[in-house]
Order: sequence, then structure tokens, then C-alpha cells
Amino acid sequence: MAAEKLQQERLSGSDVDEQLRDVVAEQRQRILDCLNPPPGTQVILCPSGSAAEYLPVAMAKALTSKPIVNGVTQVREIGAGSAPAAMGQYFSPHAPLTGPLANAQGTLQGFEGVDGVALDARHRSGEAQDAVIAMTEFRDQALAQGQYPIVHGVFGGKTGMRDPTMPDSQLDKYMGVVDACQGRFTHAELCEWLNQDSVVLFTGSKFYQGPPFCGAVLVSSRLAERLTQADAPVDMLSSGGLGGFLTDKELPECLSSWGPHLATSDKDTNNMGLALRWEAGLAGMEALKHVPDEERNVAVATWAETVTNQGNDQDMLHAWCVERSIVSIRAKSSSGVWRSMSELRDLYRWMSLNVAELVPEATP
Repeated sequence: MAAEKLQQERLSGSDVDEQLRDVVAEQRQRILDCLNPPPGTQVILCPSGSAAEYLPVAMAKALTSKPIVNGVTQVREIGAGSAPAAMGQYFSPHAPLTGPLANAQGTLQGFEGVDGVALDARHRSGEAQDAVIAMTEFRDQALAQGQYPIVHGVFGGKTGMRDPTMPDSQLDKYMGVVDACQGRFTHAELCEWLNQDSVVLFTGSKFYQGPPFCGAVLVSSRLAERLTQADAPVDMLSSGGLGGFLTDKELPECLSSWGPHLATSDKDTNNMGLALRWEAGLAGMEALKHVPDEERNVAVATWAETVTNQGNDQDMLHAWCVERSIVSIRAKSSSGVWRSMSELRDLYRWMSLNVAELVPEATP
């Protein structure tokens, strides 16, 4: 409804380009109003949580001439495109603004030479890996080799698992990135990350139930000031690079020097879909804007407990892990064996289908 209203009232005339510029600027401010981060925080809009991974790399390129290496955690429990994007690679056969890619497995222009490591979330046994130890070792080794490391921490993957601590930034030496794309954090946690200059990745499509593919990147006031003073990473901004994902409208003031180098001279180049998706996402965020964290946390805990109990009341189900508002449930086969991942994928797909005719005894 919110997206439809926006399109009908403001984005259906002949001046779409001008109107969209105002709409996106308002959306960026509305996100800040909802999240209430520390003063001076700025926000970049981007087409998805995976695409958000390109931004720390580009910001690092603006800050340093050293080789950039990127350490990603919780692979298989974060978005499938996050690890490739963190290494500067495409993760889809299409770019949002330029369409089909000639080499969907290739590297974005200007991102050549970005290297790093991608750490699985769990050991083969299913036990969580200690990402903090691995990322600390990765960071220290990179610093010793004269590189500029980007170090990730994930605050809630698909099962809600959180890395024990979130990495900070020492902007002259390294950059910390907090993958908070799930949106399941408190105001105090967000402020802690930004006060230590971590780059925060966020989406409106998980906790806030907005449409898929509405991403954002939050930067602290100190990082914003540094970026304002830095030269734009021009080689990364062509249509073969970030210009395939962003226009100047999605950029805050601290990245205004990037705008002229993006492929935005054609007024038909607009992220219209991104603005509509974020309008829907903001409807969910603004509905909770005035609910204090304490009240929200109680509601989430009550909901999670209720769902857990309902699942565990069924012989074939078991809620084996509860992390805030994510309840992970495993299911048995008719023989009493826990179903495999491939079987659970089928089950998940069937849940989206109308199979009423196959279960004639089912209640409405």
C-alpha cells in the first residue's frame, strides 16, 4: 500500500527524476529518524544486503592506497551473495541499472585485486565457529603484510547466530563491518557500533518485514568526515562497477564527490524499484518507531516462547535454537529421523503451495 501510494502520488508524472531525488533524500532521513543513531550518522541506500558489501570496499579504496583484503564470517548463514560481493565479484547475472551481465562470474570494474577469506558459520558437526579469533588473526596478519583489512562481524545470521563481538574500525589501519542486515538489534547496540566507527549493513526486509532487496549502509560521523575529505574511487564508479548498482540519489552528503562519476547523466537512470521497496520497508519501521526497546524486547521474547512451545508440542517438530525473533525448527520424517537439508528445502517450498486437495481431512 505504501509503495503503491508513493508511485501514484509522486512518481507517475513527467518529472520523475526530480521527484525521485526528493523521495530518496526523504527516505534516507526517515531511516535515520527511525533508528535514531548517534549525531552525524549518514546512510547510503543500496539495492540489497549483498550489494551493500561493495560499499565498505569502495570506502576503503577512498581512504587508503594499500591493498585491500576482506574477511567475511558466517558464510552459509548470511546472504548467498555477500561473500562474493565482499571480494568485489558479481553475485547475480544482472546488475540493477545495467541489466544482463556478459560475465556474471566476473569482478566489478575497479574492484580487481580485492582478496580475502570467507569463514563458514559452522564446522561440519554443526558447531559454531569462533569468528572473532579467526578475524583477529586475519586482521593482524594483513596489517603485518602492509595491507588494509576489512573485518566482518555478523549480528544475526539466518538462524540468528551472532558473532561474540563486533569489530571496530581504526580508519587509518583497518575497517570493521557489522552485518546487521537482519535488523534484530537494539538502539544501544547500534550506537555502540557506530561510536566505534564500524560500518553497519542493514536491510528493511527481515525484522521489519519489508520487501526483499532494500539495503542500507550506515557510516559514523567520523567516517563521514573522512570520506568528505577523501578523493572519490573513480575507477570503481563506472557502469561496469558501482554505477551498475547506484545513482547519485542514494548517496549522502559525505559521498557527494562520487556522484558525478556514476552513470547518472541520463535521467532515465533511476533506482525506482529501490525507492518503492524502501517505502514499503519504512512503513514497517515507522509503525514501530515509537515502541521502546524494552517493550519490543518483551513482545519478541513472548512471541518466540509461544512459537517454541507450539512447535515442541508436535511430535514431528523440535525448536532446537531460539535467537531473539528467529526460532529454528527441525522436522522428522515418518520414520522418526530428522529430515536432511534437501528434504527441508522441499518442505519449505511445499509450505508456499496450496495442497488442500491432497489433505481432504484438513480443517479450513
